[in-house]
Amino acid sequence: MEPFPDPRHEPGVRRLPEALAGASVLVTGGTGTTGKLLIQWLLQEAGASRVIAFSRDEQKHHDLIQDPRFQHPALQSMVGDIRDQSRLRHALEGVSLVLHTAAMKHVPIAEANPTEAVRTNIEGTMNLIDASRDAGVSRVIAHSTDKAVEPACIYGATKLVMEKLLIRANAESGTSGPRFDIVRHGNLVGSRGSVIPLFEEQMSSGKLTVTDPEMTRFWINGTTLVSIVHRTIVDGRGGEIFVPKLPACRLDTLVKAINQDATIEIIGARPGEKRHEALTAREEACRIREFEEYLVIVPEYSSTSSRTDGTPVTERFQFRSNQAALLDTLEMREFLQGNFPTEPA
Repeated sequence: MEPFPDPRHEPGVRRLPEALAGASVLVTGGTGTTGKLLIQWLLQEAGASRVIAFSRDEQKHHDLIQDPRFQHPALQSMVGDIRDQSRLRHALEGVSLVLHTAAMKHVPIAEANPTEAVRTNIEGTMNLIDASRDAGVSRVIAHSTDKAVEPACIYGATKLVMEKLLIRANAESGTSGPRFDIVRHGNLVGSRGSVIPLFEEQMSSGKLTVTDPEMTRFWINGTTLVSIVHRTIVDGRGGEIFVPKLPACRLDTLVKAINQDATIEIIGARPGEKRHEALTAREEACRIREFEEYLVIVPEYSSTSSRTDGTPVTERFQFRSNQAALLDTLEMREFLQGNFPTEPA
C-alpha cells in the first residue's frame, strides 16, 4: 500500500491557506483512489479539522474505516451519492472546502451506459454547485481529465461539460459565492481507472494485453497530484484550470517498465479511446499562463491580463502526450517506484 502522502515532504509544507485553516472539508468520491489520496493529505498534513469521505459504495466505506492509514478522529465516513441533492446538502453543512473527485470514469463502461455517465458527471456536478452555494461553501476544487480536451468518448464529453458548468458557476458567484476551480490531469498511477492494475493482474501469466503499443498517455503520481491540488487551493482565482506538467510514455514502454520479459498481446483500441491525449486545447492557448511546474488556463470571459504572473504561451501551443518528452523504460520504472500498486490486489 502506498504511504500517503509522500514522506519526503516536510510536515506543514502543503497546509491549507490561512483562510481555510482548520476547515471542514468534503471529498466527493472519497473512497476512490484519488479521494483517499487527498483525504490522507488532509488528515496528516493539511491541517483540516474535519474531513468527510462522501461516496455511494458501502463496501469501500467499510474498507476505508478498517484501513490503519485512515484511523483518525477527524475523519467522517458518509455514504451518499452526488446524484442525491438532499443527501449532498446534508453532507455540506458546515463545510468550507470541497474536493470533487466523484465520477463515472471507466471509458468502455461510460460508452455503454452514457445516460448514467451524464447523471453522475454532469447532473451530479450541477447538484454540487447548487448545494455548495446554499451551504455557504468557500471553495470547490474539481478534478477533470485530459480526455475532456477535444473529447472522443462519453467520459471526456461529460467532463468537458463539467468544466464548463463550474467555470460558469464561478462567473455567477460574484464576490460572496463559492469560488470554483479545476485541476485537469492525466492517469493517476495505480488508480482503478488506469491500465496499471490490469497489468498487475496479468503479470502472473507473463502476457499483457495492450490496445496499441504506440499509444501515449500522461501519468501523474500521488505526490504531484496532492501538490497541484494544494497549489490550486492556494492560488486559484476562480474559474481557472490548473494543469500540471506531466511526463508521458508509450504503452509498450509502460509494459516493459512493469515486466521486461512480458509478452505483449495487441487487442486493438477500445470504444472511445484516442491514440494520444492532450492536456490543453489549441483554442485555450491564448488564455494559458505558464509556470515552472504547471499551466493555468484563465476563463474565457477574462483576459490573461487578469493574471499577470506566469508567462504567456505561443498561439499554437498545445500540451500533447505524443509531443511531450517521452519517458524511456528505465525512467518509467523509476517513476513507478513507490507508486505501483497503490491499491491492494
